[in-house]
Amino acid sequence: MKIKDGIEMLEISMKLLGRERNVYPTIIWDDNNVILVDAAIPDCLPEIKDAMKKVGVPFEGLDSIIVTHQDIDHVGGINPILKELPQVKIFAHEDDKPYIEGEKKWIRLNTNFMNRINNLPEEERDNILNLFENSNVKINDTLEDGQELECCGGIIVIHTPGHTPGHICLYHKQSRTLIVGDAMNVVDGWLTGPNKDAMNEKDAQTAYDSFKKFENYEIKNIITYHGGLFNDNPNQKIKELL
Repeated sequence: MKIKDGIEMLEISMKLLGRERNVYPTIIWDDNNVILVDAAIPDCLPEIKDAMKKVGVPFEGLDSIIVTHQDIDHVGGINPILKELPQVKIFAHEDDKPYIEGEKKWIRLNTNFMNRINNLPEEERDNILNLFENSNVKINDTLEDGQELECCGGIIVIHTPGHTPGHICLYHKQSRTLIVGDAMNVVDGWLTGPNKDAMNEKDAQTAYDSFKKFENYEIKNIITYHGGLFNDNPNQKIKELL
């Protein structure tokens, strides 16, 4: 879905944890850069290629992937992309870097997320654990709170810990679009906070406290990874969530 010239929300079908659902990575580009925000899982690569082709952005032109956070459905699709485009640079926040690179164990493998994995049929459980095992990737550079990327109409990094320690959101200045990863969701057309099942109470409170940073931005669109686009008075809705 076109948000504005140079930014497009992709709709990608993904099967994980025994069910199929859509996720919404974002492509941002200009004459010199093509940035993918989050990369789904390995099976999604053909869909990502096809979606970029429909947008009119050649897959071969991709030069950067920004990871909003370390969850496997955001990171798992990176290695297949690098196999075809090894020159692509990977960016994430410093606090999630050791997990993505494999220095630390993925956070979800230390939470009640493991209960969901263990309740799956054996073959499916093994496939997911193999996905975690084979999804570590080197981060070429880290991003920090308040940093502005001077490309593609301007992109501001907003550190929003809670869902994970290094979770980030991105504010695309030209289109006034906030890309929130898993910091928020859209459920039945309503903007909601993060999935509390994936966090303890303290982390959930940290995640909501992070929303205060959004008050500094005029927001026209919010792209959530789970749920897609929300553009019904986003600033007011964020105040209600706070």
